Amino acid sequence: MNTRPFYSLRYRVILLVLLGILLAGCTGTPLGKAPTPTPPPKEEETETVISVSGKVLPATWADLSFGLSGRVAEIRVSEGQTVEAGEVLARLDTAELEAAVAQAEAGLAVAQAELKRLEAGAREQEIRAAEAALRVAQEGAKSAELGVAVAENAVKSAQAAVESAQASLNLLKAGPRPDEVALAQQEIEMAKAERYAAQNTRDTLGGLKGKPGYQPGSYETAEGQVMAAEARVTMAEIKKRLLEAGARPEEIAVSAARVREAQAALASAQAQAAVAQQQVAIHSAQVEQAQAQYDLIKAGARPEDLELARAHVAQAEAALQQAKAALNRALIVAPFKGTVCEMNLRLGEQAVPGMPVISLGDLTTLRVETTDLDEIDAAHIKEGQAVQVTFDALPDVRLPGKVERLALKAGAGGGGVVYKAIISLDTIDPRLRWGMTAFVDIPKE
Repeated sequence: MNTRPFYSLRYRVILLVLLGILLAGCTGTPLGKAPTPTPPPKEEETETVISVSGKVLPATWADLSFGLSGRVAEIRVSEGQTVEAGEVLARLDTAELEAAVAQAEAGLAVAQAELKRLEAGAREQEIRAAEAALRVAQEGAKSAELGVAVAENAVKSAQAAVESAQASLNLLKAGPRPDEVALAQQEIEMAKAERYAAQNTRDTLGGLKGKPGYQPGSYETAEGQVMAAEARVTMAEIKKRLLEAGARPEEIAVSAARVREAQAALASAQAQAAVAQQQVAIHSAQVEQAQAQYDLIKAGARPEDLELARAHVAQAEAALQQAKAALNRALIVAPFKGTVCEMNLRLGEQAVPGMPVISLGDLTTLRVETTDLDEIDAAHIKEGQAVQVTFDALPDVRLPGKVERLALKAGAGGGGVVYKAIISLDTIDPRLRWGMTAFVDIPKE
């Protein structure tokens, strides 16, 4: 048990008794007469203190590190500088991470555009064309049933068929919609972003050739990824050109042929009213087909397609969040207001993830943590108890404090089992430094 008693009345009494014995020996006593024994004075109770060692530490402190490896590109603080919570203290080279964020943003834009297209449903022209086709089939069936007597209705139905075919032809000639072209352009930009990221990775690996840690074949693999990314850019550009080119001549020729076919049907209806009964079956099938086509267009995208598109959007949003999180791990940000007390960081060096490089502490909250309070002494102190604290480095300083907290669980120390006690100081001397050795005197209960 480590105890350090104050100089008290007990020790003064003992000194007086020894002094009296010495004086009696010097003066002597009469021969034949025994000295009269003097009763020892009553000892007063003395106060015993528990004396333990400790270290000066801030109540709030942290060893900060990067969340990933990379080259240190910027150091914004120096030792002794006070920083605010949320302030960026250092940054790695983030070119690749920023490219990844841009790529994720492009992917999200593509997914959102596809979802918007599905939610928008069919265009008005498509719905009108389907409605016209349905009317054609219905009128044709009705005309066929009426037979020769209703030949004029057959002629009108054939005329409607001409109009429908012409509408389809006009639709093909109109070319792609603007949002389809925009979607194709977004796919090109995303492919270019992938190519840029692959080139950046390849160039980085090329610079590491022959250096420690380089994995053989990494550069060749990265070169293959660059070639694949370039191929995706080319494919996206070709896809856009095909979209902008519109319908092929063959498709337009087919649609034009349908127009001519409808015109022939009109002539046939005018010339062959007698074959109306044969047209009943034909137009009945046309009605069924047109109705199915119309219902399909009016129904819009299937719920499964919309769910898939929404899932793609959610996936792209998650990828963007992941890319941004990786970018944030390339920064060291102050978690609280404090002072930079130690730095182990240099520009241009390769950072190791998780290795502390900056020590940050709130020096306005200095306190003492004991290092050798054994279990016997721990049983004689309690939280809230007043103490006195001295310091090796400041022999003229004696600060009052109190036991703020006593550990509930023992830890291992150099001399066996120890309990850590947290000592708060009533006042803080400006000369105190983080890590100074302290001695705590605690009155024994």
